[in-house]
Amino acid sequence: MRGAGLLLVLSLLAGCTCSGPRVQLVKEEDAGLPPECFPSVEVCNGRDDDCDTLIDEALPELECGIGACRRSVPGCLEGAPNTCTPGAPVAETCNGLDDDCNGGVDENLMPAMCGVGECASVQSTCVMGQVQQCRPGAPGTETCNGKDDDCDGTVDEGLLTNASGDLRLTNDPASSDFVYIASSTTGFGLAWQDLRDGASQRGDIYFATLDKQGRRQGGDVRISTTPGASTHPAMAFNGARWGLVYADDSVDNLELYFRAVSNTGQPLGAPVRLTSAPLDSDWPDVVWTGSEFAVAWEDERAGANRHDLFFMRFDASGTRLGNEVRVTTDPQRQGYPILKWGGQAFGLAWTDWRDGNREIYFRRLDPNGQLIGNEVRVTSNPADSAWADLAWNPDRREWALVWHDTRDGNAEVYFQRLDEQGGKLGGEVRLTSASGFSGYPSIDWNGFEYGVSWQDERLTTGRPAIYFMQLSGVGVKNGNDLKLSSGSGSSTFTTALWNGSTFAFCWRDDRHGAGNTELYFAYVGCP
Repeated sequence: MRGAGLLLVLSLLAGCTCSGPRVQLVKEEDAGLPPECFPSVEVCNGRDDDCDTLIDEALPELECGIGACRRSVPGCLEGAPNTCTPGAPVAETCNGLDDDCNGGVDENLMPAMCGVGECASVQSTCVMGQVQQCRPGAPGTETCNGKDDDCDGTVDEGLLTNASGDLRLTNDPASSDFVYIASSTTGFGLAWQDLRDGASQRGDIYFATLDKQGRRQGGDVRISTTPGASTHPAMAFNGARWGLVYADDSVDNLELYFRAVSNTGQPLGAPVRLTSAPLDSDWPDVVWTGSEFAVAWEDERAGANRHDLFFMRFDASGTRLGNEVRVTTDPQRQGYPILKWGGQAFGLAWTDWRDGNREIYFRRLDPNGQLIGNEVRVTSNPADSAWADLAWNPDRREWALVWHDTRDGNAEVYFQRLDEQGGKLGGEVRLTSASGFSGYPSIDWNGFEYGVSWQDERLTTGRPAIYFMQLSGVGVKNGNDLKLSSGSGSSTFTTALWNGSTFAFCWRDDRHGAGNTELYFAYVGCP
């Protein structure tokens, strides 16, 4: 200021280098001189508002975002207010940073699982930003307690025994045969063909209930009372009642009939005829899906000895749901179907004659019974492969098959895993290796291993006994084979079934004299 107390007049005259207000002093001796500059507050406008020769300086920075997304940028850029954009979040990793920008650090990282059995451990994978390794517990000595104490993936291997002894289930002078056993909520249902009634002794279907230890709950209940032959029963429990299917030739040829049976074994309503086709319909197998029953069977309607496989659904009263489905169409025979429900689809295994020798085949069906994909030929060797049994493994979401096979010179039991769609997983596993016939195997899954039973002639040719083995989910044997039957006769056609706490078995036995087979039961457990 050239002089104090002089009148200041705003001016736009050139000569002031800063952006503050420019004034000219109105005084005679100052005439013609450039105006003076007065500094103001610096703002973002590309000018030197505070007259310090700097432009847009000392303006505050902008901050945005949190964690690894946090950003800090100049508040003013090239004379215009700037915009702050946070970084993009990424998946959280163990590094002490908030990678996903939600305000947490190293949060929600999946813990690590390691070890098996009693050594299994679940541990944090991240501590103070450092990745941690999971360390399983130390194995102990295996004891018979339903646990994997030695942490090798098997339970009570080599320690289980026949905890019940042989329990005789039937006791009449005629033969009891074609036994079928299934689980209920409180134990088991038992159905079989019995020749005790009538002069012709052509066979009727009987039923009995057992508790989980195989103890009889009430007496034998006669289900069929026709003058013809009633045979090959199969059944499933729907939570309230049994659905029992069997073949009967009273009207003409063998046809399938359904009978509802109470949980205490009393027939409900009249028998319902399920099939009506020329020639025989036989060898049914039945499952309950949670909302309906389904049955698969072999059928001769295409011609004598053709034996195609058919499928049908029906409700708890025996009323058919939808149409019959023809599963196989090959001109050779397909027989002995085994049907299982896998939660989202049915699995069907059978013995097939189309390849010149018997082979094992598999196919899936959707919940309505429509065919899914192609047939899967499970076995492929020039020997005889027959009598498959099938299990669904919900824990591994795969199927498991066992059958007997003569490729090794005598019949041995083999095992094969299939994925959920029926594709083979790994190779076939030979389970038995003993002199004499080993065959007619049965398999079930209990949540951590398979139980397999079969008839075996390793001790006396022509007089098989019933054996049991534990099998891991991938087909590795756990412990030694366990002999279940103790009689001096022939024990044949066993069924292995998980009862919720242990494996149970049922078979036919002629220890009481040739021509009079009776039914026996056993379960395995700790001594």
